[in-house]
Amino acid sequence: MTKEKEDTLISQKEAAAILGFKTNQQVTKYIKEGILKKVEKTGSKLTWVCKKQILELPEPLPVPPPEDVFKTLKVNERWQQEKGDDSDS
Repeated sequence: MTKEKEDTLISQKEAAAILGFKTNQQVTKYIKEGILKKVEKTGSKLTWVCKKQILELPEPLPVPPPEDVFKTLKVNERWQQEKGDDSDS
């Protein structure tokens, strides 16, 4: 592996920090699921990933997700009525 390629690698811990995770467990899960590709550096026991792959992952939706992305489910409408928040009932 060339030095230039090694400069684009980051550790699982760094990847987790970029993605906003407190631990690197989710990064490990992404590697096992094939979402991220694990790379080994000569002389290192750490697991490395390509920084470009991390930056290309889609950003998660906010919680709660915007209504234009997910239409309101009928069960949620029924729950609002049962709760008494709907003035039509």
